[in-house]
Amino acid sequence: MQKRFWTLLFFLLLPHVAIAQTGTCEPALADAYLDAGNVRARILNNGALFWRGSPHVYEVPKGGGSNAIFAASIWIGGMINGFRRVAASRYGPWEFWAGPLDYTGNPPADCKPYDRIWEIRTEDIQAFIDGEGVSNNLKNWPWHLGAPVVDGDGNPNNYNLEGGDLPELLGDQRLWWIMNDRGNIHYTSDSDPIGLEVHASAHAFTHPGFISNSTFYSYKLINKNNAPFDKAFFGLFKDIDLGNFDDDYVGSDSLLHLSYGYNADNVDEGGKGYGLAPPAIGFTFLETELAPPDSIDNDRDGEIDEPDEKIGAYSMVYFKSSGSVNGDPQTGRHYYNYMQSRWKDDAPMYKGYNGYDWRTNVDDDLPLETTRFSYSGDPVTKAFWTEFNINNQGRAWRPADRRSVFSSGPYTIASFDTIEVRLAIVWSRGRDNLDSVTELKKDVRAIRSTSDAFYTPASMTPKPADFRQPPSPVLGFDQNFPNPFTQSTTLRYSLPQSMQVRLAVYDILGREVALLVDAQQEAGIHTADFDAEDLPAGVYLARIELDFLQFTKRMVLLR
Repeated sequence: MQKRFWTLLFFLLLPHVAIAQTGTCEPALADAYLDAGNVRARILNNGALFWRGSPHVYEVPKGGGSNAIFAASIWIGGMINGFRRVAASRYGPWEFWAGPLDYTGNPPADCKPYDRIWEIRTEDIQAFIDGEGVSNNLKNWPWHLGAPVVDGDGNPNNYNLEGGDLPELLGDQRLWWIMNDRGNIHYTSDSDPIGLEVHASAHAFTHPGFISNSTFYSYKLINKNNAPFDKAFFGLFKDIDLGNFDDDYVGSDSLLHLSYGYNADNVDEGGKGYGLAPPAIGFTFLETELAPPDSIDNDRDGEIDEPDEKIGAYSMVYFKSSGSVNGDPQTGRHYYNYMQSRWKDDAPMYKGYNGYDWRTNVDDDLPLETTRFSYSGDPVTKAFWTEFNINNQGRAWRPADRRSVFSSGPYTIASFDTIEVRLAIVWSRGRDNLDSVTELKKDVRAIRSTSDAFYTPASMTPKPADFRQPPSPVLGFDQNFPNPFTQSTTLRYSLPQSMQVRLAVYDILGREVALLVDAQQEAGIHTADFDAEDLPAGVYLARIELDFLQFTKRMVLLR
């Protein structure tokens, strides 16, 4: 009784203390289409991707009539003050709602004003630069909600187009939306809300080849609790339907942080199928957050706890379309277990068969080996463990519809702190169904080798006025324009007096690949063009030496 009295007195004396509450938001209904490249994808703002009920759209090639993915959705789970919290769903009810959380962690009283997906394209910015007016996309960019802006006027706390501010364009088309998991009750996971605000983004490129066949995603997770969100995992659920839905296999490659799907034979039948030589579809986590010292090789490079080690993929789990112990998840505990490669009954995943039922097939004398990655062998060589070879004796599964979850973590997000998770979806087609897997891994390798380039803002900012009317010269070395670039780019520098100038370009290994200037130059504004036609895609460094001074700029070459 005495304890209850003091508890009531505490809250009476502190009426200003706000306690975060679950809201009463309606389901988010906005959608938009990511279609700048060779993919047409339906983007949603409720935690799902590609499907919320008909139609499901992840069409590659764009306009070809065949979809590579039926549905996907994000799963997030972890611990707050020792209690498990999960926001996850496969096909609904969805557990994210439109809009931000306030400083106390509460959702909007009405989420409808935020129920939209904002868009920016190359054409919007180019038209503005060319003096053709301000598009609605430019005018309505939600910088006040956290949508990223390239600062052009020196004030990071405004959005001033006339002053040089512009939306941060990634690729040739970017979609941006804001969600929270406290907008209403978590009916699917039956979990209390986490208290996350999520800034989500999807972008695509018009560049030909495998880049145009890929789409890129970023999720910024903001913990709006007064306690850390730890042992946290980010999962991507996928229901892969490569054209015809009932003839698919899945696999993983932990070294490439890759989960993928492919056709079990060389013909994808049906009116919506891919026909001969069907493609493969892959999902890769692109390393972002620094890993803590945890004695784990998080980036799978053979070293443990090295400086700048990043967190990548943690596990890939295939589960059956059933209510069994290794079937569809039904509770928050199940979702959280699957993101950690544990079954619904907390058992670990073992290599062989489907990762669980192998224990009923002990006659095959499989080694007792735990794993976090389902079907991690090489299907091209039929190596163990793949769906072509589940028992190390050549036994294969019957191909069918496939569901899996691909996760990254563990993360710790401090109170009111943010982490970012990046991933790419890559579609590749080879000479046959297995060569498509080979091509997929090659394309993923190329993306991972220069992953930062795909998240570097496109340099669509207007050329500074002093490109056209140079001011009084001062010592300076500007960022190249454009950046990223596909063949050539321009470097600009200013000299306050006559100086000896050496301007050279180096690759990421420090090898000089081009000497642009090596001469005595007079005071004023100077430019130098760098033609990278014969160089591979990647990161390059432009270094200028001015008498005893040196400056370096990072440039990104795309193909």
